[in-house]
Amino acid sequence: MDSLNQKEKCLITIQGLDFFASGLASIFVTIFLFTHSDLRTTILFQLYVYTSLLVFFSLSGWTLRQFSSGTHMKIGIGVSAVFYLLLLLLQKRAIQYLVPLAILNGFGGGMYWAAFNFNQYIFSNENKREQYFGYAGAVASFLSALSPFLGGIIITVAGSAFFHNTTMGYVALFFSVFLLLVFMILFVRKLPSHEAPIFSYRHLFAKNRSPGWTLVLWQNALLGLYDSVLPTVTGILFYLILKQEFWIGFTQTVGFVLGALGGLICVKLLEKQHLYFWLGSLGLTVAIGIFAFLQNIIGLWIFVVISGFTGPFLYTWISSMWFKAMDKATYHWRDKYHLLLERDIVLGISRIVSFLILYLYLAHGDQVVFARHWLIILPLLPLALGALSQLNETKRL
Repeated sequence: MDSLNQKEKCLITIQGLDFFASGLASIFVTIFLFTHSDLRTTILFQLYVYTSLLVFFSLSGWTLRQFSSGTHMKIGIGVSAVFYLLLLLLQKRAIQYLVPLAILNGFGGGMYWAAFNFNQYIFSNENKREQYFGYAGAVASFLSALSPFLGGIIITVAGSAFFHNTTMGYVALFFSVFLLLVFMILFVRKLPSHEAPIFSYRHLFAKNRSPGWTLVLWQNALLGLYDSVLPTVTGILFYLILKQEFWIGFTQTVGFVLGALGGLICVKLLEKQHLYFWLGSLGLTVAIGIFAFLQNIIGLWIFVVISGFTGPFLYTWISSMWFKAMDKATYHWRDKYHLLLERDIVLGISRIVSFLILYLYLAHGDQVVFARHWLIILPLLPLALGALSQLNETKRL
């Protein structure tokens, strides 16, 4: 990482801590909601979260002109900390406040990611996008590697200390995440300030889109159809197969370790030959496909190993193409915020659509059985994403 500048290293540290906090609690929030309600309620929560995130992210075109990106990130992280604080205070009653909790969670995410993505574009070296995203992914995976296993340990140990009360284990976990997010705010202060974007919502309709940028939008539309719904569904299936939070955390840790290894390797390979992104596209297709038809401990581990190692090859390349397509716009970076915004609007709408379709689909039969059937469709999406990436590569974006 010696080739990265200080601003890039600071961004990677912030993202790593964010992924560590997410890895510590994300899958267990899903399981917590599932065990106290059902799968449809869990999907409904995610639907509200991503709808809220999209709304507040869309408002960032206006709010970033009023407040600095650093303030945005601090507010986003602080609101996320409050979300986990409310979870530990409400405990089982959290289901009764599902909608306001989801909206709060989406608000925090929208504020944080709008500013973070903007800072990434400004402060990362446009001639070394693959290096930045590859190292960022590897560090995020390394810092995330211990977190799910640690989360499972916290739930198990704290639950045992309270006479095998699993709910108290979750309370201890959510409090740990709350403290971590408060600590994370300190690193945001190290980012330098910059000028506000020059933005009008008319830019979303008046600006001409290049063929390359149109392909980037289609890529993110496809990505959004599975990148968030897949962890939600597999997280529930992992819980039904493994039964214990300790082992669920262990499997997630193995996946993150392999992701870190894959991220480091793909940095060098993608710089030499861009077509290595097919390792990620084909790997994810195979991993999801096998788990869809082999939903037991063997299929689970095949999914974790293959998707964990190969995923970074596709996701690193997609991220670098996103910023490279923005670089090709000849105007100043202050005039490019509409590109960041419309990319995340497309991604957000696709995520909402995926959760909405799944929510409606689960209403017509046994929820768990239908969720298993849902996985059969998903392998087509990373394969299609690879085909679009090939088209982008052919056009030399």
